Order: sequence, then C-alpha cells, then structure tokens
Amino acid sequence: MHAKNLAAAALAVAGFAFGPIVHAADITGAGATFPFPIYSKWADAYKTKTGVGMNYQSIGSGGGIKQIQSTCRSNRRNWTSPA
Repeated sequence: MHAKNLAAAALAVAGFAFGPIVHAADITGAGATFPFPIYSKWADAYKTKTGVGMNYQSIGSGGGIKQIQSTCRSNRRNWTSPA
C-alpha cells in the first residue's frame, strides 16, 4: 500500500509541476511609421517560427513616445517599494 501512495504522490507532484502549459501572449507595440514594413515581415517570420504573434501599430514616433511616458507614469503611481 505504501508504494501506491508514493506513486500517487509522485504523479500529483508531476501534475502540478508539468501540468499547466503556458503559451506566450501576443506582443503588442506602437511607434514610428517608417520601420513598419520591416517590422511586419519580421513579425510574420517570428509567428511562423514560434507561434507568437506581434501587433505593431504605426502611429508615429511621437505617439509611441507618449504611450511609453504614459505607461511609465502609470507604473510609477502604482509602484510599491519592496519591503
């Protein structure tokens, strides 16, 4: 009986360790319009190789900078110092 319990425990541990398979989310970005064509080609090749999609919005470099600054300010407000 002890061997059955040990085997069951080992399977449970393996299930927790290897059970959930996590897939990466698509990558999203925005910025300059000039490099959009090459980014698009790279994104297609990357998705073919990895299965991870990329979404790049060519909104202009100024728009990309504003988004980064907005995110940085937002993260700073929500940031808490580690203990």
